[in-house]
Amino acid sequence: MLTLRRTLFRLSYQLSSHRWNGWPLDYWLSFALVLVAGLASLGVVPGARATIYAVVGVFLGLCVLAFWARRNHYVIFSAEDSPACPGPVAPLRPSDRIELRATGRFEVEGKEHHFSELMACFRTFATREHVVMAIVPPSRFLLLGTRPESEVGMWYIFFRPEQVLDLTLGTLRFGRRPRPALRAVCQAEKGQETVYLSFDDHAERQRVWADLQRHAALGKQAK
Repeated sequence: MLTLRRTLFRLSYQLSSHRWNGWPLDYWLSFALVLVAGLASLGVVPGARATIYAVVGVFLGLCVLAFWARRNHYVIFSAEDSPACPGPVAPLRPSDRIELRATGRFEVEGKEHHFSELMACFRTFATREHVVMAIVPPSRFLLLGTRPESEVGMWYIFFRPEQVLDLTLGTLRFGRRPRPALRAVCQAEKGQETVYLSFDDHAERQRVWADLQRHAALGKQAK
């Protein structure tokens, strides 16, 4: 069931992220379904009633999927019931860069956009501010759809220790295999924002987890 859900969420993300003639692919798919239903009602398509029912069912299913996937940031995060307490690790230096994948609301040059599972890196500056730096590459989907040029390039998520409200260890599913991950809930100007960070291995997750925990504790003491 998780595999099917993961596949549907990722499909919904790709359809909403890639465009053809200026419109997302999921809009074109909806338009095609409405067109088929219209032709069926005019008798152009055989089996009018059955076709209309089938098309309406698919259309409603796509709408529910899009809403469900978007609410979950197009990823499946499963919190660990009894996460192991990370052991002591060396603090991250400002020059350290932890490679990972990131999901959340990114910003750059006054623009903001949601992305899921972007290749990124995590850093903590000497000021204790954290940053997730991600790259959005050009991409195609189903031959027709392309990523808008306005979204291609570097994007960032910045947050300070005092903004971190909650940290949760878990597993994230988006690609072919589950990845160790953590979820950070942060207080932003527009409300709470959730950032998901997934890692190639548990050791890298432990380094970021320990760093966030250490600095969050320092941030609370400084208030």
